[in-house]
Amino acid sequence: MRGFVRAAAMAGVLGTAAVLAVPTASAASGPREAAPECVTDSQTHTHGRGEIKICVENGQARVTGWLEDLLPGGGWGSPDGGCVIWWITYRTASGTELEGSTMACPHFGGAAYKEFDYDSDVQNITGVEKLTLGTAWA
Repeated sequence: MRGFVRAAAMAGVLGTAAVLAVPTASAASGPREAAPECVTDSQTHTHGRGEIKICVENGQARVTGWLEDLLPGGGWGSPDGGCVIWWITYRTASGTELEGSTMACPHFGGAAYKEFDYDSDVQNITGVEKLTLGTAWA
């Protein structure tokens, strides 16, 4: 009887070890897609303010945020003549690429406050190099 119990116990230990050594289906199915990496920033200058969030996943970027033109005059030079925009410098597989976001542009009939949510046109993005809240002229 002892021999039977000992053999059954040994078979149980060996069976458990064999089950633990088998890889799970998810581990054996290959690499998983990485979770998005996000960068956020907020800036305030005399000409405008805003917040931005960029999430890069699989070489593509999702851009969300808002802008506000703090000098919304009536056109060129009144008071600053420029539109508020986020300038985004992406790191890509082939170097860096600059892209502008949606503009808050009341100088030419647009809104002084603008929210945005879009997919970037830049391809093969590996990261975000720099974010600058600046001006542009439409």
